[in-house]
Amino acid sequence: MMKRMKKTVVLAALLLAEAAFASDRPIVTDLRASAGKGTRIDVSWTVPASPEPDIAGLLVYRSSKPIGSSYDLLDADAVAELEPEAAGWSDSVSNYSDYYYAVVAKTGGRIYDVILPSINATVTGVHLRLPVKPAVPADSPSAQEKIYPPGTMRETPLPYLDLLEQMDRTPRAMRQEARDAARSLAGTTARKKQSNQEPYIFEEDLVSPDGGDDFLLFEILRTTFIQRKYGDAIAQLEKLLGTNRAQQVAARATFYFGESYYYSGDYKKAVMTFLSAYDDRPAVAKRWIDASLDRIRIPHE
Repeated sequence: MMKRMKKTVVLAALLLAEAAFASDRPIVTDLRASAGKGTRIDVSWTVPASPEPDIAGLLVYRSSKPIGSSYDLLDADAVAELEPEAAGWSDSVSNYSDYYYAVVAKTGGRIYDVILPSINATVTGVHLRLPVKPAVPADSPSAQEKIYPPGTMRETPLPYLDLLEQMDRTPRAMRQEARDAARSLAGTTARKKQSNQEPYIFEEDLVSPDGGDDFLLFEILRTTFIQRKYGDAIAQLEKLLGTNRAQQVAARATFYFGESYYYSGDYKKAVMTFLSAYDDRPAVAKRWIDASLDRIRIPHE
């Protein structure tokens, strides 16, 4: 306990000394970064009142690692150059990584690149805020998935149906790797039924969302799955599922993961993936499990 208190006192004394050192020099203080709305990260600081020498401009640096000294800026480019009286700036990033910031002054013809962690450089990473959807009661109408048999008209048409029209409806031939996997799974019993499944896309993913995990999934579908680039879809969905994400987005991504395996001809992996999605979407998952099993064939003796 005494050692911990001693370390705390020493750290506080160092921070006070650094703040005093920065008070009359061209060094901003109280640098803070926080997640804003959408893809924005807000950065703020306090400009010294009467620095010596005068501040001619401010440079903002961003890094995926803590910026601990001027050496960390040697090969870095500033993400923004601001007026000397600026006390804040909003960054825009495209992913959910942790980011660290530093703000240094330009004085005359040189950069005053003294870095004081927690003074003019953040020591804690900040990332975009993940959107939280309100929980929907399991017995509410919106939580109940309704399956429409082939030929049945929906009460309300789906929006942006042209998204699906980009897809080629031509059945895909089974690859040799898929045939080998099918033999392993099917054993010695052949199934006679064949099934040509139409691509299934959940209503939530037919309209581009504002941001967050839903937007990341939408972009993966738009650039890979809808374009029938199933190998790319498998790789990007696997990456998405390997990170922290909203439960509902993960459930839908898992289902598209299974569909991508299905259209790639890897029906064994498709079955395994749809089984993992069964608890969340039992009715539609069962249909795709059956369709995947129907595609498995064994060689004639």
